Amino acid sequence: MKPLQSMNNVDKGKLLATLFPEQVQGILDSLTAAHSFLNENEETLRSTWENTLLPLDFWLQLAEQAREIINHYGQKLAKSTSLFSDQLFDGYIAIFTIDCIVKHAASVPPLPENSRYRLAVQLLFNHYTASP
Repeated sequence: MKPLQSMNNVDKGKLLATLFPEQVQGILDSLTAAHSFLNENEETLRSTWENTLLPLDFWLQLAEQAREIINHYGQKLAKSTSLFSDQLFDGYIAIFTIDCIVKHAASVPPLPENSRYRLAVQLLFNHYTASP
C-alpha cells in the first residue's frame, strides 16, 4: 500500500470502500440525495450560492455526472471497489463525491461500529470542504 501522502483520490476512494464495504451503499445514497436536493432547490440556491471557486452550474454538472454513473452501473459500484473508485474519484467528480462522503460520515449514527469509518473519512479527506 502507498503512503497516505502519495495516494491520489482514486486510491483513497478504493481504500475507503475496501475497509468499509458496508458504507458504500450509504455513500451512493448520499450522492443521489445530494443530486435530488440540488435539483429541487436550484432556484433558491442560485440566489444564495456564495462559493465563487465552485460555481453552482459546475456543482450541478458534477451532481448530474454522479447520478448518471450511479444509474449506469447500479449495484456494480457497491460490489467492486475498483469500479467505485475509478468512476467516482477520478477527475473533478471527486470534489462532489468527497464532499458527500464527508457529509455522510458526519451523519451516520454515533455508534461504536461507525466511529472507525468517521475517523477514516477524517484521515483520508479532512482537508476537503466544497459546498455549503
